[in-house]
Amino acid sequence: MKLPEVTGSLTDLPGIGQRRAEALTRLGITAIRDLLLHPPRRYEDRSRVVTLVEAARHGEGLVDAVVVQHDSFFRGRERVLKIVIRDGSSTAALVCFGRSFLARTFPVGAHLLVWGQFSFRHGEIQTATFEAERLPGTDRSGAAPGRAADDYHRTPAPPLPGFVPVYPLTEGITQPILRTAIAAALDRTLPELEDDLPKHLRRAENLPRIDEALQGLHRPTSLEEAERARRRLVYAELFHFQLDLARTALARRRARHRPRSEPTRSVVEPVRRALPFTPTGDQERVLKEILADCHAPWPMARLLQGDVGSGKTLVALLAACAAIERGEQAALMVPTELLARQHAHSASRFLAPGDVRIALVLGNLTTGQKHAAAEAIAAGDVDLVVGTHALFSEDLEYNNLGFVIIDEQHRFGVRQRELLLERGTVPDVLMMSATPIPRSLALTAFGDTEISTIRELPPGRRPIKTHLARIGNEERVYEFVRQRLAEGRQAYLVYPAIEDGGARDLRSVQKMADELQPRLAPYQVGVVHSRLPEEERATVMDRFASGELAALIATSVVEVGVDVPNATVIVIEHAELFGLAALHQLRGRVGRGEQQSFCILVYQEPLTDDARERLRVLYQSTDGFHIAEEDLRIRGPGDMPGMQETVRQSGFLDFRFADIRRDMPVMIAAREAVRRTLEGEAERAADESDEDRNRHRARSRSGNTQEETR
Repeated sequence: MKLPEVTGSLTDLPGIGQRRAEALTRLGITAIRDLLLHPPRRYEDRSRVVTLVEAARHGEGLVDAVVVQHDSFFRGRERVLKIVIRDGSSTAALVCFGRSFLARTFPVGAHLLVWGQFSFRHGEIQTATFEAERLPGTDRSGAAPGRAADDYHRTPAPPLPGFVPVYPLTEGITQPILRTAIAAALDRTLPELEDDLPKHLRRAENLPRIDEALQGLHRPTSLEEAERARRRLVYAELFHFQLDLARTALARRRARHRPRSEPTRSVVEPVRRALPFTPTGDQERVLKEILADCHAPWPMARLLQGDVGSGKTLVALLAACAAIERGEQAALMVPTELLARQHAHSASRFLAPGDVRIALVLGNLTTGQKHAAAEAIAAGDVDLVVGTHALFSEDLEYNNLGFVIIDEQHRFGVRQRELLLERGTVPDVLMMSATPIPRSLALTAFGDTEISTIRELPPGRRPIKTHLARIGNEERVYEFVRQRLAEGRQAYLVYPAIEDGGARDLRSVQKMADELQPRLAPYQVGVVHSRLPEEERATVMDRFASGELAALIATSVVEVGVDVPNATVIVIEHAELFGLAALHQLRGRVGRGEQQSFCILVYQEPLTDDARERLRVLYQSTDGFHIAEEDLRIRGPGDMPGMQETVRQSGFLDFRFADIRRDMPVMIAAREAVRRTLEGEAERAADESDEDRNRHRARSRSGNTQEETR
């Protein structure tokens, strides 16, 4: 019986009735298997006895003592029992809140082993958090004849508990209850348990068997044994998770055959020849990876990630051109209408030499515009469709959708992406993200997706200089902005709120627009935020992009897709309220030309530890991949922007043992083992197929021989 096959009712275990079984469900424990895989939070070293003084000095410890007195005190109207114990070094008080019954359990003279969190309080050593065990036959009151009353320390003590696990608990479940149930589950299960990892993997990684690992997890004789058990369980968890992902990806490929047509027109070469710049080495490499996928007999599923301004969109458009050459339609889906307009404009400029026909599909188009676009798309008179979620409107029919680009993919729900894919016949899918994903997240959340990464920035780009300023020093900041405007440059000023309100006295867009317009005069200032109608927002952004507006006062609505090379300074006020990824994306709005650009982070004290850490990381680095790793370290995967849905979908936050930040080396080792395992399965399948063919030929020859004989 392997571990996944272990079921059994919790109520079959000692001390677990129906009520406690229901309480255990709050810990995710519904069967005996879950109980075996309930990891301790830590271990208490009860392998040696210390004195009361030592335990108080170190904060915790196992002491060997005798009860010398019962006392009590009042807390409000409640009488609280206090049991005084003594060893050879001092006395201490066991404060028994709500446990007055311990007076009968531990009478005066009782000899105890006490594990507790001891401290010096109110002029004495105390503990209110303790576990005590009465040692039978060694009480002072029951000392053997001829032995002095205080001579109990000479009595042979029972074996010490060793390293005792401390588990996460819930109401109605105590440590002794859980330890007793787990011990019974181990005794019942381990003798019949088979391993779920192949022997060659265990040997290669120096991992214990599953029964040894569970024993070491719950009953370790040393912390080293507990760690070895944990690593084995982490490895198994990551191995099986990635094996499932890989098999799912293989099944998808085998089930969805993708027919490939020969090119019918020339698009890629005319577009490439007309480019006003030379693509970077990273862009060329990634384009080759994508085009190789587009020639495979199954649909592509690839994530293209790169830092702000790395040129992902150009790569995606060139890949779309290859699909258009084969007579297929391409679709580019983006999260906002503003970004859709900008992408349509850029695509028209870049792809004109290839005679690529482009349609823009937005939710706020007039009925006539929507109807005309839908007719052209259905008739095949459009090569590239650019738009928002309107691209999967029921009224929109594609002629031959074969290539789908999803920009800022994390901003779309899983169902939204599926609806667009259902519009085509197993189309190739290229997802893009300007929020770099840490490798550990990529290996986990996108384990069934190929990943391409652009790290190289186009030549001529200067690193953005980042500065920090406290609120109160903003006059110098605004003067710096005026100097840049006087040089003919442009600036963003970003605020966390649209209008005043809330518990904190935040600077808002509307308030600061009233303040800054006269300060920055005679330069023209625009305002943009999410409450403005889409058309008004687009108009303001167009005026800023054209240079008519010198400064833009905005919320984080400008975080994505705004490309104004002449903007060389961005001021982010209340920067302590923004996440690392958002700050990095906002900073990426400048530095898109050849001029030196600046990012000024204005913060309000006092700062939380996390806020101070975020500002430190952004101040010290402009590398989006390093920043993403730091964001993962600070916030964890579930709180990273855009990852919440992917986290829920992939399920890796349900890991019991693995921590993708800590266990990255194990993740890589398990992934490589999965690759070798699948290759071995493929080779065995091929060998079996050859054997079947040989047997079939042998039967055929035998049949022919018999026929000739007859």
